[in-house]
Amino acid sequence: MRTPKVRLYIRIRLPDGHHAYLDPVWNRNRTLRAGYALVKGQPEFHPEGIYYLRFVRGRKRIRRAIGPDADVALVALQNTEHDLRSITLGRSVPNSPPSPGLESPTAVSVDAAIKLYVSQLGLFRAPKTVREAKRILELFGAQLPGTAIQAVTREDLLRHMAFLRDQGLSLRTISNHVTRIGALLRRHKIVDLLSREDKPQYDEPEVEAYSPEELTALFAAATPEERMLFEFFLGTGFREQEVMFCSWRNIDSNGKVIAVKSKPELGFRPKDKQERSVPVPDSLIASLKTRKRESTSMFIFPGPDGGPNGHFLRMLQKLAYRAGLNCGECLTKKGKSCSTHSTCKEWGLHKFRKTFATMHSEAGVPAPTIQRWLGHSSLTTTLRYLAAADLRSERTRTQVNASFAALGIGGAA
Repeated sequence: MRTPKVRLYIRIRLPDGHHAYLDPVWNRNRTLRAGYALVKGQPEFHPEGIYYLRFVRGRKRIRRAIGPDADVALVALQNTEHDLRSITLGRSVPNSPPSPGLESPTAVSVDAAIKLYVSQLGLFRAPKTVREAKRILELFGAQLPGTAIQAVTREDLLRHMAFLRDQGLSLRTISNHVTRIGALLRRHKIVDLLSREDKPQYDEPEVEAYSPEELTALFAAATPEERMLFEFFLGTGFREQEVMFCSWRNIDSNGKVIAVKSKPELGFRPKDKQERSVPVPDSLIASLKTRKRESTSMFIFPGPDGGPNGHFLRMLQKLAYRAGLNCGECLTKKGKSCSTHSTCKEWGLHKFRKTFATMHSEAGVPAPTIQRWLGHSSLTTTLRYLAAADLRSERTRTQVNASFAALGIGGAA
């Protein structure tokens, strides 16, 4: 009986955005030239390339993703060829050697499972998300060297959670780690290792916004550049990366709206893949028109090299410190106090989004409209923002005072 042939391909992204499965490039010693695909007969480097095996087992055609690692792909090819040859000759195939190319449930190491998961995540998620997932999972994998993913136990997860706690991570951060590790395990049909009681329990922080007094003091101490930047955060309600990758073509000066647009060529996609447009104040549009005349970059707020600027948080915290607005109670892991350093946790970029929601809610904008402007996939998230705003509103203050007026303890302080 003829042994089925195993073909190795590399999947790459074409300039038009589509994907193609092409032959990989081989070295003379029959090793793979990592990341290279044969495009129209010529080798081209494609760092986004993912290796795939294609073969027939029984009557079923199988195409199996291996990942971006050329060495792993070569081993998978050799193991799959060996296993199929053994099946053809009527021999049993042992389960112990890892063979990621076969459909049968063979052992896959935690390290190999992480590499494959991260490579596939990179096809659809933002680079920042992929980097964070890679960091979390590699930290987990370092605790289980040589362990098969199928052999991971509840005790392994509990030990890893204890390790994270000893590293000083908060319960919420540990919970985020557990969620990402759970996604990895589910890819291999490993579920329900942890009970509800096993998982970290943390208090959901109250959603807060900046007060008018804080914003007035902040902008009074700002340079023209800083004022322009943080008025943009406040006026649009954009997330940090949405401001980083916002370009001049995203501004509709006539309609007085600014859009969040996907820029896959730069590795940016909006959260939940939701493009949207947000109406902004006339004053912001006027300021941006002046700024555009002086700009030489495609980005509205570029970094020193003209590319996306990743230092907005640092700029905000330096400004808050300079304005004397630090709370004086924050301590970093290295023991630095925000009373003497620009490290106050009360000042964050995401808080501008909450302030944006608060201001529009108090002006009478309906919650579903604010949800759409913020790009929230769930109205529940938006309502959490607005609940904090309503708690401090003048209307709520009047109601509270009226409730206690009969006892003579209502009224202004």
